[in-house]
Amino acid sequence: MGCAQSTDSGQTAGARGTGGLNVTGSRASPSGIESKIVLLGDSGVGKSSMALRFCQGRFPPFHEVTIGAAFLQQIVRLPSSNTQLKLHIWDTGGQERFRAMAPLYYRDAAGAVVVYDVGSRESFESVKFWVSELRSKGPPDVRIAVAGNKADLPESDQAVSAQEAEEFCQENGLLCFRTSAMTGANIGKLFEALAEEVDNVIKSKQRSPSGSGVPAM
Repeated sequence: MGCAQSTDSGQTAGARGTGGLNVTGSRASPSGIESKIVLLGDSGVGKSSMALRFCQGRFPPFHEVTIGAAFLQQIVRLPSSNTQLKLHIWDTGGQERFRAMAPLYYRDAAGAVVVYDVGSRESFESVKFWVSELRSKGPPDVRIAVAGNKADLPESDQAVSAQEAEEFCQENGLLCFRTSAMTGANIGKLFEALAEEVDNVIKSKQRSPSGSGVPAM
């Protein structure tokens, strides 16, 4: 299970990484199904660290601000359906100046992980913005997971409770996880659960009368 990584300043986001993706944000290839997953959230919540932990099994010792977007790939095998999905993970910059470019990144996405820092109330409030953006401007079938990262923080330093996050996610039909990029807690489970949701959408479309499933490459 390897991982490829590259970066993009946003100049060519609309032209790279999505070739051949259909309305589900997925496509068929000789190695299996490929699906685009985008990470959204405020700067500093740990999106890049989560992606690196999932893809490379490591936690970066120093925080580097993502400029525009970074691209990673990882393969997920779903035992429930004996399916293999290759996830194209887009790690987006969380600074305010990049918000206008966000639609370029989540266009054609099959799934999205909206990340907040459990120690930051402000970052949790931003989750509501990103969910609204995805629902109003994103692909109609995009599956969304919310991740409260930095769950390794002492409880006294946590500003958002697990119960509050779970209630919000239940009300809005979202997957909900408490994660730690530092320890790796629930990182794999998060991406696997989202991949399951994406796989369900793909299979549903393949069964639909219109036959608008995943196109072959």
